Amino acid sequence: MQLQPTIEIPSGRFGKYVVRSRLGAGGMAEVFLAEAVDSAGEQVNVALKLMKQGVSDEAFADEADLMDLLHHPNLVRKLESGEAFGRPFIAMEFFLGGDLAAVMRAHRDEMKDFPAPMGIHIVLEVLKGLAYFHQAKTRTGTPLGLVHGDVNPSNIFFSGKGEVKLGDYGVAKSRRLGIGPGEGVTAGKLHYLSPEQTRGEPLTPASDLFSVAVVLYELVVGYHPFLTKDPSPEAVMAAIRAGKLEFPEYVDKRMVQILRRGLQTDVSSRYRTAGEFAGALVHYALDENLATTHGDVADWLAGILGIVV
Repeated sequence: MQLQPTIEIPSGRFGKYVVRSRLGAGGMAEVFLAEAVDSAGEQVNVALKLMKQGVSDEAFADEADLMDLLHHPNLVRKLESGEAFGRPFIAMEFFLGGDLAAVMRAHRDEMKDFPAPMGIHIVLEVLKGLAYFHQAKTRTGTPLGLVHGDVNPSNIFFSGKGEVKLGDYGVAKSRRLGIGPGEGVTAGKLHYLSPEQTRGEPLTPASDLFSVAVVLYELVVGYHPFLTKDPSPEAVMAAIRAGKLEFPEYVDKRMVQILRRGLQTDVSSRYRTAGEFAGALVHYALDENLATTHGDVADWLAGILGIVV
């Protein structure tokens, strides 16, 4: 696979933005921390997503257009899009708490278990965002038929106030408007693909729910549900399709039932909607007295990452 070159920023500036550091990269773009001045004259931080060379302008425009249509407290908000130095860009809200992948690494580095109440709360917030995402419509009321296609810890973000937001719609697909990668294209992060995704089959909202269930399994069990001795993509995808699940004794039986349904290889046997999946988790959290607030999340992030808001 040919690697895309990193993006060069002339003199640390990109249009009206001052680029401070590189936050991360995907197949289509790199993301930078940048500074700008808002309409009130205040200096603000933004996440600046810049398209790599060789990436389709249409694909990048699709993501920007989708973000214009999506407005929900659990989805990343677009500030503006445009072009500078010949590079298309999307400016988005910046998240002081970083992403879930980094928080999971911090727990592993300190040899701490991920707190179950936090894990359940995070997944519930993601499901709220997905419930809206899957039912989103155009401004004229036409259902978009959206599937995210890339739900994984690196696309789940935290604000300094403890809000949880799902982002990165670069591989999202609209089944009604023809936006997104074509059928037969395996997009998304390998270990979070649904079985149908590994086969290049059409995706549905249930495909996203499978990926959410993988994240939930990792957070409450402590490791990936489809571990393989062979790390090759072929072996990992074969394990996902086989769907053999094991649960340690310390995992509550009701949680096992929730995870088993979310990780069914047969699409028709999974949760039908994000709301149905969330309902099962809400009942579990209430019965187990695991209620968690944004303030709890903010305090927890401060403890694990040393964030001061």
